[in-house]
Amino acid sequence: MQDVTMSDVAPDPPARRSRFLLVFLVVAVAVVVVVALVAVFVQREPAQYGEDTPEGTVQRYSQAVADGDVDAALGYLVSEVADDCSRVPVDAQDRRITLLESTDRGETATVEVLIVTIYGSGPLGADEYESESVFDLVRDDGGWLIRTAPWELTVCDQTRTR
Repeated sequence: MQDVTMSDVAPDPPARRSRFLLVFLVVAVAVVVVVALVAVFVQREPAQYGEDTPEGTVQRYSQAVADGDVDAALGYLVSEVADDCSRVPVDAQDRRITLLESTDRGETATVEVLIVTIYGSGPLGADEYESESVFDLVRDDGGWLIRTAPWELTVCDQTRTR
C-alpha cells in the first residue's frame, strides 16, 4: 500500500475554477433569457367572467369602450342613462383595467377597478396615470346593468341633454 501525502494531492488549478464559474454564469444567463422569452411570448388571455356577473358586465362594457363601439357599450348601461345619453367621443388612450374587488349585495353591486392610462412614451419609458375607480351596477332580469361608470370609460355626458 502506498502512502499518500498532502503534497501528492494536486489542488484545483485556478484556471479550472474560472472555467467552471464562466460556464455556470453562461448557463444561468441563458436560463433567465429563456424564461423571459417564454413569459413574453406565452401571455395568457385575461380571465373571462360570466356574462351574468357584475365583473363580466364591467369587462364587456370596458372592452366595448376600448374598441370604440359606443352602441355595444350603451347596451350595458341602465335604460335611464342609455336612453338620455348625449354621446361623447371615446378617448383612444391605451388603458389597462384590473379588477380589484367586487361586492354583490343581491340587487346592487360595485366593482372596483384599477385603471392605468398610458400616454405615449417619454425619455425614460411610457407616461402613465393610474386611478382606482368604481362601477355601480343594478340587477336586471338575471343579469347586470351599469348605473355609473368611471369618467375614464364614460360614453355619455349626463350633464348635457341630447
